[in-house]
This record gives sequence, C-alpha cells and structure tokens, in this order.
Amino acid sequence: MSAFTFEIVREGEASVVAGVLTLSDDKAIWCYLEALALWFQHSDGAFIRVKNSEGETVIRAGVTTALASIEMCRCKSCPLKRELKRRASTGHHATTDFDLHFSPCGRRGKCSCR
Repeated sequence: MSAFTFEIVREGEASVVAGVLTLSDDKAIWCYLEALALWFQHSDGAFIRVKNSEGETVIRAGVTTALASIEMCRCKSCPLKRELKRRASTGHHATTDFDLHFSPCGRRGKCSCR
C-alpha cells in the first residue's frame, strides 16, 4: 500500500492539496486523477500533480489531458465517460465538494475500463 497526494495547480496560484489516498495498486492512480479532472474541467491551464509518500512527483498531467483520456476510453460502461458526457450536456461546472475517496470504477479504484 502506498500513499499518494493529489494536488491541483493553477497558474499563478499555490498548489492546493485535493486529498491523500492510500492505494494498493499504483495503476489506480490514473483513475483517481481522471475523476479529479472532472471536478476542475473548467480550470484553464490547470494541472494535477500526484506525489508519492516521499514527496516525489509521480504524475503531472494537465486537466485537459486527463479529460481527453476519459473520452478515449474504449469501455462502453465507463462511469467517468458517462459523467463527462452528462456534464457536457447539462453545462455542469466545477464544484468544491469533490470527494477524492469516491471510487471512479467498480473494482475498488482499479480502473475496470483498461
């Protein structure tokens, strides 16, 4: 089990810690990063940085890149893809009540889509 810190970084602002998760599978990081990107999808130029327990950056991805990754998912039942489409159709914007412990996929945080 490894602990990962998820941060939102916007140009000209200090980074904001969105949350810390302990994950049993490092591959699950990307699913949580994509889920976090949904909440900040209207933050132009923002990126998400994920650090390991030693404080080293293990992933740095733009919000736009993470959203594009969701769109490219080949899984027809991808919950993140459904949510992205729903938000696009309703004009839903980012919110501050993001729950990082939300499991984006049905397999306890392991992306079932890949």
